[in-house]
Amino acid sequence: MEIEVYQQHSDLLVQPRGRIVLEHCERLKSACLPLITKGLDQVLLDLSKVDFVDSAGLGVLVSLKMAASKVKSRIILLQPSKPVSDILYISKLDGIFDILTGPEADLLKGQIMQPRNKLTPGAGGGLSRPSVASIPPAAPAAPPASPPVPPAQAQPAAPKPAVVQAAPEPPPPPPAEAVAPAVLAQREAVEEHCKRAVEHMRRAEYQESVTRYKMALELDPEYLPALNNLAIVYEKLPSWHSLAVETWETVLRISRERGDQKHVDRAQRHLENLRKMG
Repeated sequence: MEIEVYQQHSDLLVQPRGRIVLEHCERLKSACLPLITKGLDQVLLDLSKVDFVDSAGLGVLVSLKMAASKVKSRIILLQPSKPVSDILYISKLDGIFDILTGPEADLLKGQIMQPRNKLTPGAGGGLSRPSVASIPPAAPAAPPASPPVPPAQAQPAAPKPAVVQAAPEPPPPPPAEAVAPAVLAQREAVEEHCKRAVEHMRRAEYQESVTRYKMALELDPEYLPALNNLAIVYEKLPSWHSLAVETWETVLRISRERGDQKHVDRAQRHLENLRKMG
């Protein structure tokens, strides 16, 4: 996988090419995370040249999203290829990302992808200007050839020393996402939906909060924190009280199956109050 990185003011554009799979995930994270934490306004991930993303790659995309959210930055996926779009849809991760296609995406890329904006790996491992990141360093110049030795003074050539090849360095340990990448990506996506739902609820945007909790429950239908909070949101409006009862009954059933007495007690209290009101 090749990665090109461009920065224009507080906008970062990252263009990977090839496959975002386990063995390349650490490179993608190393290219993005140090710059994301510097407080960029938005990070554009151009996925138009990516033809496959595995579960570890999905985990990296979600972790970049979470890192950007912590510093109030915005992650936008630009023009994901058809295979990548299908993968995002099947994994239900397309709902947590802003995705931009068409002329607007072309315009953004054209503004940022200028030679003067391209970053290149520096001596310390970070990215800096100028130069072109994708061009490999030139091979060192060969030493000047010695003048030819006259035949009369020629000496027998010394035997060439054997070339000892250094042992290859051991591969780096797999990133945390390799332990259970699909589970990690799903968990972080669920938590991102729930975080946004809480923000909507605090602003009394109840319908938006309900939508976010439902998106979380599509990924994990028995995630008790999302079910609890969804039921509480339903309690905010009298017209939703029947939905609140239904949701608390689901919480009660799951909690009993798991032997979770704390959630059993909570669900029973809310159901009792709702039935008194109704």
